[in-house]
Amino acid sequence: MKILSSLLILFVTTAASFATATEGRPNILYIFTDDQSTRTVSCYPDAHPWVSTPNIDALAAEGVRFSTVYMGPFCVASRITQLTGNLPHAARGQLNEDTLTGKALDEEILNHPFWFQRLRESGYHTGMIGKWHVYSRMPAVGVDWDYAAYWHKKMVNAYYYDQEISIDGAAPTPLNGYSVDRHTDLAIDYIEGRAEADQPWLLWLCYSSPHSPQTPAKRHQGRLSGITDIPLPPSFAIPREGKPNYVQKKPMPKVSAIEALVRRYHECILSIDENVGRLTEALRKTGQLDNTLVIFTSDQGLGMGHHGHVKKKNAPYEGTLKAPLIFRYPKRFSLEAVIEEPVGGPDIVQTLHDITGIAPASTMDGQSLVPLLEDPAASLDRDVLLVTNTRTSFAKGIPNGVNRRNREAIEIDEMPMWTMIRNGHYKYATYTGDGFEEIYDLSTDPDELINLAMNPEHGPLLKEMRQMAATELSKTQSGFESGHFIDYFPHLQVLAAP
Repeated sequence: MKILSSLLILFVTTAASFATATEGRPNILYIFTDDQSTRTVSCYPDAHPWVSTPNIDALAAEGVRFSTVYMGPFCVASRITQLTGNLPHAARGQLNEDTLTGKALDEEILNHPFWFQRLRESGYHTGMIGKWHVYSRMPAVGVDWDYAAYWHKKMVNAYYYDQEISIDGAAPTPLNGYSVDRHTDLAIDYIEGRAEADQPWLLWLCYSSPHSPQTPAKRHQGRLSGITDIPLPPSFAIPREGKPNYVQKKPMPKVSAIEALVRRYHECILSIDENVGRLTEALRKTGQLDNTLVIFTSDQGLGMGHHGHVKKKNAPYEGTLKAPLIFRYPKRFSLEAVIEEPVGGPDIVQTLHDITGIAPASTMDGQSLVPLLEDPAASLDRDVLLVTNTRTSFAKGIPNGVNRRNREAIEIDEMPMWTMIRNGHYKYATYTGDGFEEIYDLSTDPDELINLAMNPEHGPLLKEMRQMAATELSKTQSGFESGHFIDYFPHLQVLAAP
């Protein structure tokens, strides 16, 4: 009898906790594109005048748009940040290595859980559709996800047509169609299937477009062939004075090739915008739009001639980094608001914790954006925003990766790893190896043409920015045990906080 009573108490307590946990918690549709710059979204002021994205713009008109967003330096790093809540140098575990299985996978999930696991345990139904880019861990159905329909290029290197997809870990099968359309079909099936469920849901929808090889849907191919208004960025020209070797040594690409690429790149966006409209309509038809937070962003931007970068990201420049970010949830957040304060990828994870009511891990980076979403006139309690790039090395692989990249920087003018901060309108970046430094005043030099760090007159500013970067970087954890990422930056290591 005592056992029965105890079980009844446990059931009632658990049911009550679940009701409390789900009450007022919105559904979340998190749309995550691949290599999409702010220049491709017409509600952003740096978009070309011929760009038209009415469905994405509609999200911004009914929500909050962020002007300056550094989601991460490139694809894998941004996704690791979204799964862990950490900047790339701070994420721990087996990342971007051979796929773990069996006991090794069980131990990895136990020791280095992705935060979606706690969201699921808190009462959310969780789904993931589209591109997966952390090869060491395939989506863990029953742990992080209740449903996962995913593709990665080791299955078949097909970003657009001829893609294959695995549903809940089953053997990959042909997606049969244009990836953006088919990923949306699966997402709509998910949305419709959750319409009558008494449980909030989160769906992370990861399109593989407009990543290289930038293949538009057949219905959009050639749509922008008549566009001739494609100015080259001011940073395209040679010489690129005041820049590190990997920028100075980049050859001058053919102008005609860049123009053709820009047209094709933007033709890819046409299907993304159409499918954002389909998703919004599916939410509306199923009666879930009012109670669904829609987030639209990308893993990072993409250079189209910016500082010599063509179809490249990774560099610490606005033209290669900045991604769109829009939150739509009129029930709680502002309408047609624009936030100028720079934000980063870890901030999204903190925001999702805040909105869903779960506690973030103490090792996570970033801050919740809820104060800005509710009051665009507010500001976050920080002066410095930190961004780091460990290239393709993570966690315990960073030390060897640093040495490899430093050697490549000498031998073939490859980019070393870097640390970057934003402090107001100033940006500071420094690299491993020779410690090359850059400072730009984005209020007067938005194209980042004049490196103030090269001018002795700005010595006090350089010293101040160095100290800010050292202090901020030293406050974060490091992904490896035998030291800290700051140890590889000659100008910062000596300034690290004790």
